Amino acid sequence: MHSSFRAMTLALCAVSVPLATPATAQDAAVVQERPGVTVYPPAHFERSQPNTALDMVKLLPGFRVQEGDSDRRGYSGAAANVLIDGQRPASKQETVEELLKRIPASSVSRIELVQGAEAGFDMQGYALIANVVRKGGGTLRGRIEGEYANFRHGLDAPRLAGEVAYGSGDRLAELSGAIYREIDDEHGFGSRNRYAPDGSPTRLAAYAQPEGETVRQVTGGYRQPLLGGTVRLNGLFKDSRKFADIANSITFPTVRETSGTERKHSRATEGGMHAERQFGAGTSGELVAIRRDTRVRAVDRSIEGADEEVNKEASDASETILRVALRTSLGGVALEGGVEAARNVLHSRTALTENGVAIPLPAADVTIAENRAEGFVTGSWRPAARLAVEAGLRGEVSRLTQSGDSDLAKSLAFLKPRFLATWSPPGANLFRLLVEREVGQLDFGDFVSSASLNTGTVTAGNKDLEPDSLWRFELAWERRIGKGSLVLTARHERISDVVDRIPVVAGGTLFDAVGNIGSGVRNEAQADLNLPMDGAGLRGVTIQGHMIARRGRVVDPITGERRAISKDLPLEGSVSLTHDLPRWHLRWGVNYVVATREQQFKLDELEIDRLGERIDVFVEYKPDTRWTLRLFAKNLSDSAAVRDRTVYTGLRGISPVRHLDRRELRSGAYAGVTIQRSFGS
Repeated sequence: MHSSFRAMTLALCAVSVPLATPATAQDAAVVQERPGVTVYPPAHFERSQPNTALDMVKLLPGFRVQEGDSDRRGYSGAAANVLIDGQRPASKQETVEELLKRIPASSVSRIELVQGAEAGFDMQGYALIANVVRKGGGTLRGRIEGEYANFRHGLDAPRLAGEVAYGSGDRLAELSGAIYREIDDEHGFGSRNRYAPDGSPTRLAAYAQPEGETVRQVTGGYRQPLLGGTVRLNGLFKDSRKFADIANSITFPTVRETSGTERKHSRATEGGMHAERQFGAGTSGELVAIRRDTRVRAVDRSIEGADEEVNKEASDASETILRVALRTSLGGVALEGGVEAARNVLHSRTALTENGVAIPLPAADVTIAENRAEGFVTGSWRPAARLAVEAGLRGEVSRLTQSGDSDLAKSLAFLKPRFLATWSPPGANLFRLLVEREVGQLDFGDFVSSASLNTGTVTAGNKDLEPDSLWRFELAWERRIGKGSLVLTARHERISDVVDRIPVVAGGTLFDAVGNIGSGVRNEAQADLNLPMDGAGLRGVTIQGHMIARRGRVVDPITGERRAISKDLPLEGSVSLTHDLPRWHLRWGVNYVVATREQQFKLDELEIDRLGERIDVFVEYKPDTRWTLRLFAKNLSDSAAVRDRTVYTGLRGISPVRHLDRRELRSGAYAGVTIQRSFGS
């Protein structure tokens, strides 16, 4: 076990004993409204002076916000574990954190922590969900935010955003917009050197790769009663332009300059509809419809003297989703069933040229289409007062076709059972057991070839790729500690058709590609802490932490040896401390993020990316309930982003090493200010 994870675990055990008192004894305002639903009023969060609904949700005991996978096709599995006014956002393009940031804390009526589908909510496979309920009545509310961050070397990140909402009875109209620039603090300025197998330098260079993105976004939503139920409409437009400017100043063995640029323009539109209606006591129906379109144009250039390489990529993607669900209860069992249909289409083109001469690439111009349908049924019940059980089954069928440079047609079908049991014995403990089968989705991008001018590598498309699947076994223990909690989770996964890197032959040439490499296993240990320290005499202090230690093993298709799974992080997590001083209208905090290490086992190279540990701090001042001034400083440790590439003369691990390439970049510490002004209630 890693030392950071071990130290955190010991610290948790040390502080939990004197603070372990039942939540009901310290927070009488928290009520168990009905089985599976605990209600937290605004008074529960007052000590932390929250600005937004996101600040409040992050303080819920035993709960951690989990974003859905927006890249996952369809609606199931793409939703987050947060509801707003009892409904899941119909948007897949926006994160739930973005949505919660737009809701001022003053407009929140209560937050419900829901455990189990028996409470009448769509759990979407989560053991816990949070439902943010906003105040009703005729209200006009909004927020304006301005932010500015300054980086080294003349880079900056301004932001201007605002939102307004008007509600009257059961009707609500919302409009928001933002324009901002983000700087990628995992890139920057440093060196890129090459070494012989014996460690002697063969090339030394100063290297710069600042990266960023400029974004313009507008969203809107409208909710009203309709046909005895409620309907919500939403729309989104997002335009983003990513940039990277590369300068490679070689000083050894000879002096020369190479440069490059990377430009990517993405434009996304989305429209969605979410309707719900009650059909008598205990029965409700839901209809969700979503349409997304994404257009991407990217151009990468690499220049050395009179030589120029250009890689152009263009893609047009669309997704159409329709989902129908029905929830009811029968003899003490809460039942949910439904169907979902989705159609996804991607047309992708890639063109690589050297000094104007086209370089052939496999699967460079393809169109991929998928029609997918899924049916699901879930039952939840309480065989005993302190035991809740949920069992479900999903069945998925899909038809995928590919045309263009390579043709393909394949049909897939899977069953995905799930079982969840929650036991809450007397006292402050809770236990959860989860057994489920999960099936991955094929990434359309893995069917298409791509080239990286920065590293000089080509990844071939692989039409024979199959989705991975796994059986997950998970046991969690939750301990309530006053208003906080500690959750420890052990997880074991048995994976079939692991998606990793494999060699493929195209046109008589061997290429690196994404492919299946057989079976594997993955074990994880996770700790989540939310610990107000008032019971220890540190009034207003809250410690929060999240850690995952991970170990995955698979047999390498080239060397035949057991190794880690590509892109698995052995350790990830963070620990934060915040101190609220209501008397002074102040709040300050510090956040520590552990260092990470990621490996990719490619055809002829081993690539390792390391990010150093980092420290961020902030101070927040609220002169009144409407104004917030926040000063922040990030990456105070000036952590390096290091990429080590061990390149072989032939197949990785069984051929001699050709050279070692190390790129080390730092963006430096940076600081900024955020000013917010809210209005309404």
